Amino acid sequence: MSTETPTSAQQTPPTLARRILRGAAYLGVAQYGVLAIGIVKTIILARLVPVEYHGIVVLALSWVSFLHLFRLEPREVVISDPDGNPARLTTQYAIELATTLIGLVLGGLAYLLAPFLVEWLVGVFGENAYDTVSNLANPIVWQAIFVLLLLRVVQAATSTPLYILHRDIRQDVITRLTLAGTVLGLIVAVVLAWQGFPLASLLADAVVPPVFLGIGAWVAAGWRPALTWDRDVARDVFSFSFTLWTSGLLGKISFEFDDWLVGTLRGNRIVGFYGKAYTLAKMPMDVFAGVISGIALSAYAQSEAVSRAVLARVYRLMSWLLTRVVAWASIVVLAAAEEIVLIMLGPNWLAVPLLVRLMFIYVLGRPLYQNNAQLLISIRQERLFRTTQLVQAVALVLLAPPAVYFWGAEGASVAVSVMMLAGFALSQRYVMRFLDAPLVRLYGLPVLLVGVLTPLTYVLGDWLHTGIGAALSGPAAALSGGVAGRVYLVDAVLALGVKGISATLLFGGVVALLERGTLREVIGLVSENLLKRETAPAAD
Repeated sequence: MSTETPTSAQQTPPTLARRILRGAAYLGVAQYGVLAIGIVKTIILARLVPVEYHGIVVLALSWVSFLHLFRLEPREVVISDPDGNPARLTTQYAIELATTLIGLVLGGLAYLLAPFLVEWLVGVFGENAYDTVSNLANPIVWQAIFVLLLLRVVQAATSTPLYILHRDIRQDVITRLTLAGTVLGLIVAVVLAWQGFPLASLLADAVVPPVFLGIGAWVAAGWRPALTWDRDVARDVFSFSFTLWTSGLLGKISFEFDDWLVGTLRGNRIVGFYGKAYTLAKMPMDVFAGVISGIALSAYAQSEAVSRAVLARVYRLMSWLLTRVVAWASIVVLAAAEEIVLIMLGPNWLAVPLLVRLMFIYVLGRPLYQNNAQLLISIRQERLFRTTQLVQAVALVLLAPPAVYFWGAEGASVAVSVMMLAGFALSQRYVMRFLDAPLVRLYGLPVLLVGVLTPLTYVLGDWLHTGIGAALSGPAAALSGGVAGRVYLVDAVLALGVKGISATLLFGGVVALLERGTLREVIGLVSENLLKRETAPAAD
C-alpha cells in the first residue's frame, strides 16, 4: 500500500486546500512562538548588550550578504517542482554548496585586503575619513563576518532537505524544529550575555536556530545527495537559478545596501538604531504576514499544477488575507511605536520610533511585494521578478547615498520606503498580466484604513490611556514596587494594550461592515477544509 503524498497534479482542489490551510496553521504556531520568544530575547539582550555590538552584527550581516554574491540559492527549483525529480535535487544541492564556498574564499581575500583599502581611502579623503572607513578593517567586525560566513556554509549543506519539507508542506516538522532551535538560541545567547560576552551572545542568537533547523531537516526529510551529475538537468537548473541569482543580487542591494551605507558612513551606534527600527518596521511581515507568505510559493506552485483558475482563486484569497493582516498590524506598530520600543528595548532606544514611522510605506509594501514575487516565480516568470528587483536596486542606489549623507538614518528610512513602493507597483502590474487581480478590491480599503485609523488610534489610545492610567496610577506604582524604571514599563504595557485593542476594534469593525461577503467566504473555506480529515491515497 502506498503512503506517499500524491503529487499536486493528482490532488483535487479540496485536498490541496486542506494541505495549504493546515500548513498555514502550523506555520502560524511557529511564527507566533518565535515572536513570543523573540520579544523575551529582545528585552533581555537590549539591556545586557550595548547598542554598539548590535550595530557590529548588523554591519557584519550586510558584509556577508555582499561576500556571497556568487552563491546560487535554487530554493525555488525544489519548491516549484512538486514531483521532485531526484536528478534536479542532487544537482541544485551541488551548485548551492559549491557557490557558497566561493563566498568563504572571497571573505578571506577581503579580510587580507581591508587594511590596504582603508589606507588608500584615508590617503584619498584625508585623515578625517578614518573614523568613517575604519570599520572596513575592524577586527571585531571581521570576527563576526567569519562566524556568519561559516553559518552560510552549514545552511547550504543542509538546505535541500529543508526545501523538500517546504515543498511537501510539512510545516508540522518545520514548526517543531523552529521552536526548539529558537528556544535553544535564546538560552545560549542569554547565558553568554550574562557572562560578559556581548558579541558572542548576538552571534549565537543568529547561528544556533538555523543550524538546529538545518540538522533537524536533514534527519526528517530522509534525503541524501547521490553521486551523479546530469548535464542537461544541470544546464536547466543553472539557467533557472542564475536568473534568480541575479534577482537575489539585486535584492541584496535593495534590502541590505542601506544597512551597509548607514554603518559605514554613520558608525556602529547609528546603524544599531537603524537596524532595530528596520526589525520593528518589518515585524508585521515577519510575524503576521509570514503565516501566509511563508507558504505562498508552495501553494502557488501546486495550485498552478492543478489549473490556472485554481491559482487565481488561491492568489486572491491569500492577497486578501495578507493585506488585511498587514494593515491591522501596521496600524498597531505605527501608532504604538514608542510603547513597543520602551517595552522591548528600553528608554535608551527612543531614537527608533521616528525611524519606524518614516518606513511606513516599506511596512505596508514589503509583504505584498514578496507575495507577488512568489506568484511570478511559481509560474516561471522569474525574469519579470528580476526586473522588479532591478528597479528597486536602482532606486535605492540613487536615493540612499545622498539621503544618508544629508539626513543619516532618517534619510535611509525614507529611501527604503520609496524603493519599496516602486517595486510593489511594478510587481503588481506584472501579476495582472496573468491573473484577474482586482486592484481596488484587494488593496483599496486596507491602504485607506491605515491612513485614517493610524492617527485615530494614536489619539484615541492616548486619550483612553490617560484616563485609565490616572485611575490605575496607584495600583501600577504598587505593582512596580515604586521603582521609576518599572513604573514606565507598566505604563508602556498599558498604553500598548489600549492602542492595540483600539486598532483591533476599529479595523475589525470596518472590515466586518464593508466586506461581509468576502469575510464569510474566507471563514467558510477555512471551516470547510481545515477541519476535514484527509483520506489516504488508495493503494496501487
